Amino acid sequence: MLKINVCVNTTKSFSEKTIPIIVDSLLDSGIDSKNIFVIEGGYETREVNQRDSHTHIFTNHNSLEYTGLIDIVEYEMESDYWFNIHDTCKVGKNFKKLLYNIPEELPDKIALRSHPSMSIGSYKYSYLLKHKSRLLDIKNTDYSRESLQEWKQRGIGMEDYMLYKLEDSPTYGYNPEISDSGWNIIENEDWYKTNIKRRIEYHPTLDLYKSKSNWNVKSWMEIDL
Repeated sequence: MLKINVCVNTTKSFSEKTIPIIVDSLLDSGIDSKNIFVIEGGYETREVNQRDSHTHIFTNHNSLEYTGLIDIVEYEMESDYWFNIHDTCKVGKNFKKLLYNIPEELPDKIALRSHPSMSIGSYKYSYLLKHKSRLLDIKNTDYSRESLQEWKQRGIGMEDYMLYKLEDSPTYGYNPEISDSGWNIIENEDWYKTNIKRRIEYHPTLDLYKSKSNWNVKSWMEIDL
């Protein structure tokens, strides 16, 4: 059986609220704790902690949705595939079954849905290593709010940076028999009990929910929960 590790990207100011929700949902779907890696950006030094429910890495950069992929190549964390996901997601009971439905061709990358896919998808480890320098070039170690705001704004243009915009290898879609145009929007469901307005997108191709506070282009992007 293929080894698919799940890489959850988070940041110092988010993790306390987001990680319990996403990790519990991954475990409930059948993902083994040894295959769950939370990579939390925003620290001065890197530290790896083994917890009952997952491996938690506190890392010395904050590169938003690319934090985990950068750590994977920099520290050569092996797996057949890495599934890259945001901490502001949770999954349903069918997630594991859908996640492991990898095309027979064993492609380099399989996206949650057609572009834009928020960089959410599975990446073959060998493909990530092939582009190690590309990933390290976007490593961010400036933790100021101004820098993170700049990165959030840049992130609009960098969405699917490795998934669709890098065209040296075809990008497959997960479970194409399930229409990815059929995703639904759920308004104002507050997972985190905050005052920031969020909306929930449901993606049936992986039984995956994504909570968003930034779904339109704004002059100031939310960088807090």
